[in-house]
Amino acid sequence: MKVFCPNCGTENDGTQGSRVTCRACTASFEVPIEQGQAPAPQAPTFGGQPVQSFDRPAAQPVQAPAPMVQPPPNVWSPNAPGSYSAPPAPGGQTNTLAIVSLVSGLVGCLCLPALGSLTGIITGFVALSQINAANGGQKGRELAIGGIVVSFLGCFGWLAYFVIAAISAS
Repeated sequence: MKVFCPNCGTENDGTQGSRVTCRACTASFEVPIEQGQAPAPQAPTFGGQPVQSFDRPAAQPVQAPAPMVQPPPNVWSPNAPGSYSAPPAPGGQTNTLAIVSLVSGLVGCLCLPALGSLTGIITGFVALSQINAANGGQKGRELAIGGIVVSFLGCFGWLAYFVIAAISAS
């Protein structure tokens, strides 16, 4: 017997009183026992669960809007837009060796060429490896690179100074 799906209108095969699953929209419906009557419109189901029909919008329950709750006046909030607090820094703490590298590189440029510059180079590379190993957990990459660069500049500057002084003395 030919029956039509009440959901999408596709023709399906079925027997009287049996349950048929539509081959087009997979809605499940029951074939009426009496041939002269059209099937009663039912909500289509699939596996016992209702199936949403896309040709008409589903009825949505109307809810009243939630009342607006405002904080009492004169209450200070640390994260409020006008609270003038510094935003939290991204990442973690600044690597201490990165700071040491920059400071020792500056000291190496200014007064202790061998000790300061060598310390700046070593601590700069160690700081870079620690920052890379932390996977974003530490800051200070720029400080470490700056310390390495300043330390090398200090080494080459003092080396050039001593070479020029030795040449001019002879």
